[in-house]
Amino acid sequence: MSKTANAGGYGKPPKKHQFKPGQSGNPKGRPKDARSFKTALSKELETRLEIKEAGKAKKVSKLEAVAKRLVTDALNGNPKALTELLRQLNLHFGDAPDVDPRQQPASAEDQALLARFIERAIAEKGAKDD
Repeated sequence: MSKTANAGGYGKPPKKHQFKPGQSGNPKGRPKDARSFKTALSKELETRLEIKEAGKAKKVSKLEAVAKRLVTDALNGNPKALTELLRQLNLHFGDAPDVDPRQQPASAEDQALLARFIERAIAEKGAKDD
């Protein structure tokens, strides 16, 4: 079977279907309402919602509501929220030290807790061996 001069192939459409010189493959361009994810997320975080704070209704942006929740959770003892809050403070304000908490030496309280855990683990292992 012979190929004709007009026949195309992979990546080479027939001449009659190819764009003419100066012709765009997308003549209308990007639609006006097409937005990037970053733009859509920014717009969504700017929208306002009503929250109750100290028994009073208050309108805040969703971004402010998220920040309030993060601070509240950190103050209520949520360790993940506290870690994230410190990370955000360091990122945006540079106030928190730029140190990985896993690289910090253990406090005396942490060392005592670990010692009790190790003693208990050894005692349990000794009980199993008997």
